[in-house]
Amino acid sequence: MDLEKIYEIRGRNRDIKIFLSDEAKNDLKDSDGVLVILFYNGNLVMTYHPKRRGWEFPLGTREEDETVLDCAIRKAYEATGAELFKVQSIGYYMIQEENETLKYAIFIGKVEKFTPKPRWSETDLVKLFDKLPENISDDNNVYSVIIDYINKYYKE
Repeated sequence: MDLEKIYEIRGRNRDIKIFLSDEAKNDLKDSDGVLVILFYNGNLVMTYHPKRRGWEFPLGTREEDETVLDCAIRKAYEATGAELFKVQSIGYYMIQEENETLKYAIFIGKVEKFTPKPRWSETDLVKLFDKLPENISDDNNVYSVIIDYINKYYKE
C-alpha cells in the first residue's frame, strides 16, 4: 500500500516540501542529513536545545561516507543517549533556501534504552511527551505534519 503524501510549507526564510510515501522512504541515498522521530513506550522523545531555545527531535547532517541509517542511529544517540532497537524510514523533506536545497531523510526510531549522552552533546534535557510540546524549535510545522502522518499510518 503506497500512501503518498506531499506537503508544502512556506516558511519565513525558506520553503519546505515533505515527501511521505513508500517511494520516498526508499529514495534517501542522496540525503544531506536526517531527522529522527523517537518513541519510547508510546511517548515522543525530545531534547531541549539551549541555543535554539526549544524542544526538538534529533537532527543533523551526515558525515562523509556515512549511510543515512548510520547517521540516524548516531544522531539519536548524540542528542538523547538513546539506543534504538527499531529504525525505519518514512520519507524525506527538502528545504529550499536562497542559494541551496537540502534534503533530510525522516526516520522513526524506537528506543530500547537510554545511556548517558556524550559530554559534548549540543542538547540539554531529554524528556518524554505524549504530544508535541508548545515550545519547540521547529517554527515551520514540519514536526506536526510528520507526527500527524505517523499517527495516521504507523500506529502500533
